[in-house]
Amino acid sequence: MRRGIVTGTGVLLALLLCLAGGALGTASAAESVRMQPLLNNDGSGKLFVNTPPGPFSPDWSWDACTPDLSSCQPFAIGGEIGTGNAPANTVFRVSMGSASGLSPIWHGNLGITAPPSVEGEVRANELVTPHLATWVGGWDGDFDRTQLAVCATPAGKRCMSITAPKYVQGCRNEATVIDPAFTGKYLRIADMRFAPGTSFTLEAAISPYGHAVWQENGGTATAIVGRIQRATGPRKVRCGPPPLIQASISVRGIASIACGFDCRAVLIARQGADTAQSVRRVGGTLRGGGATELGLSAKALKRLGPGRTHLIVQVNGKRAAQRTVVLG
Repeated sequence: MRRGIVTGTGVLLALLLCLAGGALGTASAAESVRMQPLLNNDGSGKLFVNTPPGPFSPDWSWDACTPDLSSCQPFAIGGEIGTGNAPANTVFRVSMGSASGLSPIWHGNLGITAPPSVEGEVRANELVTPHLATWVGGWDGDFDRTQLAVCATPAGKRCMSITAPKYVQGCRNEATVIDPAFTGKYLRIADMRFAPGTSFTLEAAISPYGHAVWQENGGTATAIVGRIQRATGPRKVRCGPPPLIQASISVRGIASIACGFDCRAVLIARQGADTAQSVRRVGGTLRGGGATELGLSAKALKRLGPGRTHLIVQVNGKRAAQRTVVLG
């Protein structure tokens, strides 16, 4: 994947930018040539021209220069090039006729000197904030975006994203509150590096859950930062998505359950030594489902009879709500 303007291939975007700038033609002497730097999955770089006649023209010529331009050597031709074996601290100069443009400084292929991590306790209902990896190489002006995910194993297998950069209700600095539903899983962070000038589509994500999990490569650093511990208190920070599991019990003894994903809900009634229960599958709200009501059957109510009754809601085997009511 090229990490320049991230909505298609560099060539297609270059064409769109050329068309937006006017009819294709020859770069004029008065015009400074515009270009877009890119980062590749292997940590190398690319450049493409987005000034007419764009990246399709073979008439562009490139020099590899020192940052002060005191020394330049012919490097390549064409409207799109790779950084190849260019040394660190190289500036690429592109020209056609008397029109020219300069790239940001290229510092060599990307490398990771320290993995990403998080600030905060890896515990349900706690806020965790990404800490970026430490990089060497790349372009002047590179920047990072992060993704947090939960995984089934400490080796980072069977993972699901829990943050998305475009999620409109997200916490600042791409942080998140860990949902109690993920207790016992492993928290993973990914830090992806982008070239300067990268733009993103404007569509907002409706959920941070279930997006493609970023894979480690030359431009993406990942780390497992710990196993998610059981919550020791209620959620204190209100940013981010609502809890995946929400349950309550009315004074009439009717449970209301909402799950982000499909779940199994059980309403348990205890009256002295007598018990009764009701079970129901609840559709996921993230898949278009809504809250589900769950009550005891008429047969169970008759068997228990009137009186103080302790009600418990379990969702996927974990207690989600409880209340004592008077059945009558």
